[in-house]
Amino acid sequence: MISSIYNKFRRITSNHLYFPEIDGIRFVAILLVILFHTHGYFAEKSTGFSYEQKHTGLLNKFLENGDRGVELFFVLSGFILCLPFAQQYLKGGKKMLLKKYYLRRLTRLEPPYFIAMTLIFLVQVMAKTGPLNMLIPHWLASLIYSHDLIYHHTPLITVVAWSLEIEIQFYLVAPFLFRILELPATARRLLLLLAIILIICYQVICPPVFLNITGFAQYFFTGILLADFYVNNTAAAWFNRKWVIPASLLCFIVICYLPLKNPMLPTFQNFITRLSLCLSIGLFYYMILKNSSLRKLFSFRFIPITGGMCYSIYLLHYSIISFAGRFLIKLPSTGHYLADLLLQVTLLCIPVLIISSVFYYFIERPFMSSKWMDMLLKKDKNVS
Repeated sequence: MISSIYNKFRRITSNHLYFPEIDGIRFVAILLVILFHTHGYFAEKSTGFSYEQKHTGLLNKFLENGDRGVELFFVLSGFILCLPFAQQYLKGGKKMLLKKYYLRRLTRLEPPYFIAMTLIFLVQVMAKTGPLNMLIPHWLASLIYSHDLIYHHTPLITVVAWSLEIEIQFYLVAPFLFRILELPATARRLLLLLAIILIICYQVICPPVFLNITGFAQYFFTGILLADFYVNNTAAAWFNRKWVIPASLLCFIVICYLPLKNPMLPTFQNFITRLSLCLSIGLFYYMILKNSSLRKLFSFRFIPITGGMCYSIYLLHYSIISFAGRFLIKLPSTGHYLADLLLQVTLLCIPVLIISSVFYYFIERPFMSSKWMDMLLKKDKNVS
């Protein structure tokens, strides 16, 4: 039975190759994001606790930094999109056709995105969260991934859509950036590292006035660099040792606790912190991908299955938390901050996982098949 459920929910890939450890990485990223928003909801809506209780201590700092999951996703996007191009340029693999690349992005991501955004929009209309003439323009702007470009603030329909707009900006230019892999190894790696450094310098000196790719491009370049090392199997034996396991845990701790949000950081420390986050994520991923024990851990049972649903979870979780939270926050309080926090986070995660699983199975997963359009057209012909 467990095997049957596993196969029914397992991610469908266009090349029929499945790497569960990559979905295991997605699990970590989406878990951090969910924890970030559940903690944020509890901290904002709960009463009877002081500011210090809600925002100090190692646990609160970990939860408040859960939005690092977005940066984890950005690096992973750069890596995954680059892999087939890296195989082409570095190993003489199958040539990637731009038409196929863009069509795959369109048919795989757009239908579930359009459906999710429309469902959330309709729920907001029925809940009367705002005037219809105000909600419609924001909904349309999000559908074309231009909300932040038009309104210069996070999307109104669901705040998490801002990162998807940045993902789309990278998708459009990515194939042209991947041409850097045609250069000799030393030159391309130095250029990628230089690009990361220069982007971070720009962000520190001239912080972007609104959310766009210029504020996060270093993470995509880190993903490209990671793909280069991965395809070339660089130092693979060295990373497949026991010491890598505790080192990966240390790396994860660094990722979660780097003081990226400290507005008082001096310029140079700000630069070092941002650069450290990029390199720590890249190193953390490489340890997982090249260490057999870590691969097994991140491929264990339903960790990759949950990670494989990350797109559905990401699209829906914020709206589910906002809706379910208004009821759960009214539950009797224990009077102990930590107990109430853990209870609320646990309870909020339950509807997120249930509803997202249903959306994933019936909406997102069918669109993972690269042949869904052919099957749909064939079905229409048979009906007619």
